[in-house]
Amino acid sequence: MKVMAQIAMVMNLVKCIGCHTCSVTCKQAWTNREGTAYIWFNNVETRPGVGYPKGWEDQDTWRGGWERTASGRLRPRSGGRLRRLVNIFANPEMPTVEDYYEPWTYEYDKLLSAPKDSPALPVARAKSQLTGEYMPTIKWGPN
Repeated sequence: MKVMAQIAMVMNLVKCIGCHTCSVTCKQAWTNREGTAYIWFNNVETRPGVGYPKGWEDQDTWRGGWERTASGRLRPRSGGRLRRLVNIFANPEMPTVEDYYEPWTYEYDKLLSAPKDSPALPVARAKSQLTGEYMPTIKWGPN
């Protein structure tokens, strides 16, 4: 695929009301190909909430940001060049799916195809987008 252009969005999050119009627009623009059904970057971080990954502002856990050495120079908290090079493909501080949340979808077609005169209400169960199995309860999610 030949990339012809790059676009970006900048939004004032002070005025964000959490409507997710920006994430819907982003998803429409970037996820129209096979294999891009769910992408983490199109989530919108709103407050209040703990955010994602859980505790993302905890610099001790994720080792983000910078620190000063004894000589006064700045270096990344995640280590120097050699440590970063060794962990380039297997970062031990990288958040896992449990730190984010397991993406899910619902069985909307069961709701739409339910018989009109059914004595029981149809239910759209949560289904994992990672494994395709049903999820008993949703414990953690975005926003």
